[in-house]
Amino acid sequence: MQSCLVQRLFAGPLDIVGDVHGEIDPLKSLLRHLGYAKDGSHADGRRLVFVGDLTDRGPDSPAVVDLVRRLVESGRAQCVLGNHDLNILLNHKKHDNGWFYGEEVTEDGQVVPQVLADDTVRKQVLEFFRTLPIAIERADLRIVHASWCDDMIALARESSDVIALYDQHHNLIEQSFPGLGIEEVDQGLKHQNDNPVKRLTSGPEERAAQPIVASGKIRFEQRVNWWNDYQGRFCVFGHYSILDGQPRGNGSTFCVDYGVGKRWTERRAGVTQDYSLKLAAFRWPEQVVVFDEGMDEPTDSFNATRREP
Repeated sequence: MQSCLVQRLFAGPLDIVGDVHGEIDPLKSLLRHLGYAKDGSHADGRRLVFVGDLTDRGPDSPAVVDLVRRLVESGRAQCVLGNHDLNILLNHKKHDNGWFYGEEVTEDGQVVPQVLADDTVRKQVLEFFRTLPIAIERADLRIVHASWCDDMIALARESSDVIALYDQHHNLIEQSFPGLGIEEVDQGLKHQNDNPVKRLTSGPEERAAQPIVASGKIRFEQRVNWWNDYQGRFCVFGHYSILDGQPRGNGSTFCVDYGVGKRWTERRAGVTQDYSLKLAAFRWPEQVVVFDEGMDEPTDSFNATRREP
């Protein structure tokens, strides 16, 4: 177990990898294009950082977790906890994580091709996720899965156990409800926005003007573009693969999730190359994005809108 849920980020040049979501082949391809050997070493002394959401949706979540775990344990990578990883750690069964429980996942009546976990894999995944911090930082850079909030980061600094921190604030929020007549949707928003673990791994939310269908569920909440008001050290995050025309950041932030988690939908449609949904890495300090197919995106396109599937 680590001493604190907010850890010190590696010194030196970094390659910050977006949400992988079980896509082992794009991950291996990306690492090759970035110049990493199979053991995770780099000729220029670069090191890897993963923004979380290693699992779900893609074909081989166990292989992704195993690869990242070996890189982390060798000191050649760091990784923060994402909301999909957190759901597994908390034993929250969701639409996307049936693979972990040995169950097939279906979309539109069709089975999503995935490697299913057995007891050995489940044990290894849980042990690794328990070691992950929520955020990592150094003097010039911050990395978190979904959102940086100073108040919530301060609470995370005081804890070394993500499950205990989550449970503590979940219970405090629940205790605030009796007799207040708070609607169910607003109760959900309090759990999302006031629990530091939820806020940092899945971001702030607000009431939606219209119901939204997400991950097979009707939702009455929507995500908040927190980075529009962010001021502070440069922050790289994932989580937000589609933002309906919003820019990738505000000059002090950058989102490195390019939606590879839904690439299986392109494969199902017969696409075998030139995918629109990609896995990417943000190179620091160069501030260049490299994609799993080897292309890169220069700094003058950082404020371009996200690709949509």
